[in-house]
Amino acid sequence: MTSLVTPAAAMGVALSLLGQPAAAEQWAQAWMAAPQAVWTDTSLFATGLPERIAGATIRQPLTLGYSADRLRLVLSNIHGTRALRVEAASVAPSLGGAETGPSARVSFGGQDGVTIAAGAEAVSDPVAFSAVAGDRIAATLRFGADAEAEDFHWDARETSYVIGADTETPEVLSKMPARLTLSGVLTDHQPRAVVVAMGDSITDGNGAPMDGAARWPDYLSRRLAPEGVSVINAGISGGRLLSDGMGRSVLARLDRDLLAVPGATTLVLLIGTNDIAWPGTPFAPEEAPMTLDRMTAGLQQVAAQVHARGMRLVLGTVPPFRGALPGTPLEASYWSPAKDRLRRELNDWLRATDIPDALVDFDAVLRDPTDDSRLAEINDSGDRLHPGAEGNAAMADAIPLTILLGDFR
Repeated sequence: MTSLVTPAAAMGVALSLLGQPAAAEQWAQAWMAAPQAVWTDTSLFATGLPERIAGATIRQPLTLGYSADRLRLVLSNIHGTRALRVEAASVAPSLGGAETGPSARVSFGGQDGVTIAAGAEAVSDPVAFSAVAGDRIAATLRFGADAEAEDFHWDARETSYVIGADTETPEVLSKMPARLTLSGVLTDHQPRAVVVAMGDSITDGNGAPMDGAARWPDYLSRRLAPEGVSVINAGISGGRLLSDGMGRSVLARLDRDLLAVPGATTLVLLIGTNDIAWPGTPFAPEEAPMTLDRMTAGLQQVAAQVHARGMRLVLGTVPPFRGALPGTPLEASYWSPAKDRLRRELNDWLRATDIPDALVDFDAVLRDPTDDSRLAEINDSGDRLHPGAEGNAAMADAIPLTILLGDFR
């Protein structure tokens, strides 16, 4: 029997097919460097970037937080005031320094390069690249002839390289301690959970040794990767909860750096040091002292937004910082008895409140048992503010895995 399809039926089939969404691929975050705007006032801190990036080829090694068979790069121009051209990109195994193994071409919409609009991001096409958690890889970007650096991550704790050409053993023209444009790596593997660590320079790892993968989220990642969990570091040195600092405030960047992170399930937030310490310092000489009410209201807003998305919130108490930053223009004003009193009041509130799903008492982990206004010497990087490698390891060890895995096993 011959089957006939009327024009009306054919149109119905066509409309039905058009109404079917394409099967969406699932991607998860395997690495991140939270973007910051490049600053022009370098009186307190230099940017660490080369004088010019126009036409430059820059190689950025990193450690993957989760396994993959395919990767995608995320490039950021969200702080840019003009379009940014990247002429070519590649990814390769990192062999130490600027050297790599054979590279894989990274395309954007099938093209070698991409023009990233001002205020926007670009996500690459998938590239075949097998890796396991903890593997060292390197992304290499060649910038356009009129490119300007407007979007970076200042405190990378990782050396990047300006190189002569994208080869396995390139000529190194200069080195830099910052990330440029590269803000994320996505994996096609699906972790059981994605834990985002957010905070200031303590989370960003300012006291950790360069190229040592010794920030507290790095230690936590090595504990959790065997459990099927990806740990992402979204810290920004100089970050604050309520006001912009050396990057956007936590409240201002929560959507971008947490809620929009593919696969994110949990936020571990340690924040407050700079909100308390900065007023009256060269960073914020005219700013009024922080208050407990403002801090607690801000944290309640974080909790409301995190829980509205069905995510878990883990808060951390604020470590002590008496004597911070000796020998710098901040030494005389960064700490005071009044600021320490507010820190203690905030920690007392954190220990009593029920707004987080769990609390990690970083203050108790890091403080000196003989003077609880200071870091213990074993935990101190030497600047009396940031933990060193041993302090970071102690912080990661203080987070019970049951807090992060309980509902995801």
